[in-house]
Amino acid sequence: MSEEDYWSQFPDTLTTADVAKIIRTGAPAVRARLRDGTIPGHRIADSWIIFKSEIRAWLAATSNRPRTSEPVDVLADYPDELNYRDLMQLFRVKYKGTIYIWLEQGHIPGSFVGGRWIVHKWQLRERLDETSNQRPSPSAGDNE
Repeated sequence: MSEEDYWSQFPDTLTTADVAKIIRTGAPAVRARLRDGTIPGHRIADSWIIFKSEIRAWLAATSNRPRTSEPVDVLADYPDELNYRDLMQLFRVKYKGTIYIWLEQGHIPGSFVGGRWIVHKWQLRERLDETSNQRPSPSAGDNE
């Protein structure tokens, strides 16, 4: 099986069970490694959002056969303005109500215009950067 064939069996947004299968461990270990930042993920409300492209880049970076990796943009294939259907696909959420709750509570940045939510890709990209467990910790001089 080729690398592309292997990865094609997984959706773009992974569950902890998917990641457990990929790294051959249990889901509780995956959740622990997400919490401590070992495995890349994003905390949105009480959910872990794990993107296949970030997992692939992480595994490539930790491989004993390192390759040059390009920056990962999980939003590259999405329009500049995302609607709830786009967000359901991106976050692999089954119910649009979850997306609406995340929007109403501010977990996802958006504007309620003309009776519908609009999420600008640049704002969502900023939120994903903010919610990533891979962000560098601020140095002592940053708090001044």
